[in-house]
Amino acid sequence: MTRREATALARTEWWRSLRAVREGRVVLVDGDAMFNRPGPRLVDALEWLFSAVHGVPEAAPHRFPCEWLLPSSSLPRDEASAAAGGSPEEEAAAEQKAIADIEEAHACAVRAGKLQYTDPATGYSVFTQLASSRRGYCCGSGCRHCVYGHENVKPERRVALRRPITCEIGG
Repeated sequence: MTRREATALARTEWWRSLRAVREGRVVLVDGDAMFNRPGPRLVDALEWLFSAVHGVPEAAPHRFPCEWLLPSSSLPRDEASAAAGGSPEEEAAAEQKAIADIEEAHACAVRAGKLQYTDPATGYSVFTQLASSRRGYCCGSGCRHCVYGHENVKPERRVALRRPITCEIGG
């Protein structure tokens, strides 16, 4: 689940009625980066999962990239703050700033020839358009910087995605 999806779910009654939501036992984790790919991160993810399920925080890897949702609103911490006192104009401005931050981080990574960069808001690793181009086709995952316009993403999912963010390559 993404922050955007969590924000949308927090507005629904059925989501707020879930016991895990009421008790603050919902967490955002980048599944693609932490759980879906073999490698050392998978071990970190399993250690974190053990610590979360068994209530043993000291077993979690240091600085594991996750975000616990607030029990009162079931929104991510920064979005709960915005929702509490933010006008629609303030929310739109915050959204524009977040997109500008992503565009800047992505452009810097592309200029440096990197295949990934760190998302400025979440700390998650994100593939650049160079990685998308190198793959040679749309993988269907809805990548943020897909150079193929999400052509292989299922239509019902594609409608919920933003237009891919790309930048000029070269100098």
